[in-house]
This record gives sequence, structure tokens and C-alpha cells, in this order.
Amino acid sequence: MIKEIETKEQWDIYLNSCIRKTFLQSFQWGQFQKSLNKDIKYLAIFDNENLLGIALCIKEKSLFGNYIYIPRGPLLTNENEDVYKKVLIEIKEYFKDVISIKIDPAYTQENSLAKVPSRIGFIHSINFIQSETNWIINLEGNTEEELLNWCREHGMVDNYPKYIRKARRDGVDISFSKEKSDWELFHKYLTQSGKRKSFEVRSKEYFQNMYDTLSQDDTVRLGIAKRDGNILAMILIAVDKNEISCLYSAQTDIDTKLRAPLLLRWECMLMGQREGIKRFNNWGVLPEDKYKPNNPGYGYSQYKRSFGGYLEQLERTYEYPYDRLKNTLQRIYDWYIKIRYYKYR
Repeated sequence: MIKEIETKEQWDIYLNSCIRKTFLQSFQWGQFQKSLNKDIKYLAIFDNENLLGIALCIKEKSLFGNYIYIPRGPLLTNENEDVYKKVLIEIKEYFKDVISIKIDPAYTQENSLAKVPSRIGFIHSINFIQSETNWIINLEGNTEEELLNWCREHGMVDNYPKYIRKARRDGVDISFSKEKSDWELFHKYLTQSGKRKSFEVRSKEYFQNMYDTLSQDDTVRLGIAKRDGNILAMILIAVDKNEISCLYSAQTDIDTKLRAPLLLRWECMLMGQREGIKRFNNWGVLPEDKYKPNNPGYGYSQYKRSFGGYLEQLERTYEYPYDRLKNTLQRIYDWYIKIRYYKYR
């Protein structure tokens, strides 16, 4: 049985009943998607009166029709294969007017739960939606030195502690802002970074909507590194009870030798440690088999890995096709996108 949930209060109760937490399944993230003119549903799945799980469902448009997307969900109150199967079957039966359902599992490839969707008709998508190879740092200990020790034990580059201390001595100041003007500056600097490094940046409206729906309750936070009043670097992080996720970062062309981006990211980790958050997710890096110096993604992957930590390989996006013809056409187009844009990943 499925119920649609209307209120944040009720959704938060159900979310807190689930074993895993993620900002991508939060009520606020749904409101952000709604601000982008997308249809959303907050679904709670029950067995009689017992809550089995939840799923924030977003209706997305594709070239050949609409599909339902569930980012890093559904989430379960009891993580076993039978419960997962029941939840997925209920969701499959709930939607009929789309060409497919896509889910981004919250499980690593080694977890037996990761294979459950394939047993009930789901197939792997051609491309991933959320990053599937993430670099994770456990926010161990209660002090900076304890966190540094963990990072050293897990591969932190020897010079990183020295760079952190030097950036502080050189007067780099770290703060967090809820000012709309700072968010507008962030989009400006991110756009400049995108031009330098050849990556696409979302529209200004996208970040304005994110500010309106996610910034005031600290679901998303904007970190800023300054020196003498000049902005050197900025970072956008998503925060939930278990994890901080790095969404976007940008560097200006001022005092680039000060390593302000490194200190800024490190201070985000320390903030998470103080707040009792378990992990810092540096987000996407190249997988091991493609982590090579001649790969265009090697530079950003090396930077993230140099903090120390470990690679978390999540299960590839799954899709359940309702309209097999249209979904097949979509998959052919997805192959084209993969070959053109993602061949290095």
C-alpha cells in the first residue's frame, strides 16, 4: 500500500525511521525540484500499518517521453531483500503513465541488496545520474589532529597539512554565507571555472531556486574563502545527519598560490566533525580502472583523493521500462551521450 505524503512534518518522521538518510530524499529537495517546474510525489510504502520505506519521486522529461526518477532511493526502514523487493514492486505498480522508472540505489556494488532490482525486471541504465564512484572521508575523532591522523593513515598527501597551516598563516579566512548576493557571485565564479575547465554550469535560475528552497535551513551551505576582503574560492555543500556532500566548487583568479580551495574544503570537514556528521563525500572521482594520468579527469580526481580516504563504488542506476519501444529508443540515444561525453568515465 502506498500513501502520498503532503507535509514536511510527516515526511521527516518517516525519513528518520529509515536506516539511511540523504538530502536527495529530503522534503526540502523535493521542494527544490518543484521550484524547477517538475512534478513530484512523496510516497510512503506500507505493509498494512507498518512503514516499509519512502521514495521521493520526480517526474523528468526525456527525448522520448517522461520518466520517474528516484534519487538515492527508495529508503527502507529494514534493509533486507524481501522488504526492498516489496517496496520496488509497490512503486512499479503505482506508476503507469511514463516510459520508465529510474532509481539510483543507495548501496555499494558489494551489498547484496544492490542486485535486488535486477530480479524484478529492472535493468541497468546506460549512464549514471548521480555519481557512482565517490571519494569518502570518515570524519573521525573530535579534534583536527585526530582527523588528520585518520587522513594520513588513509593516504593523505604528506604536504597537505603543511598547505593547510600555511593558508591560515597567510590570512585566508573561511566563512559561510546565507546572503543572496554571495550565491549570485558563486554562480559567476562557477561559470568562469566552467569556461576554464570545459564543464557545463547550470543556469543562474537553478542556483537562485536552490538558494530560495535549501539555504535558509542549512540543507545546502555556501562556504567562502577570503583574504583581505577578496574572494579566493567558494564551495557548495549539502548537509544531512550522516554526510556532507560536495556539490560544486569554484576558484577565482586571485592569489591562486595560497591554496585557499584546499583550506576551504578542509574546514568543511572540520565543521562536519564538530556537528557529529560521520562522513564527507568528495563526490565523483574516476574509478580505479580509469584513474590514469592521461585521462582528462585525472586532475580533479587526484586532488580529491589527496585528502586521504577511500573509493565507494555505488551500484549503477537501474531503470524499469513500461514502454519498451520508447525506452529502447531512449537507450540508443543514451549510448550516443555516453560515447560523446562520458567515454573517459
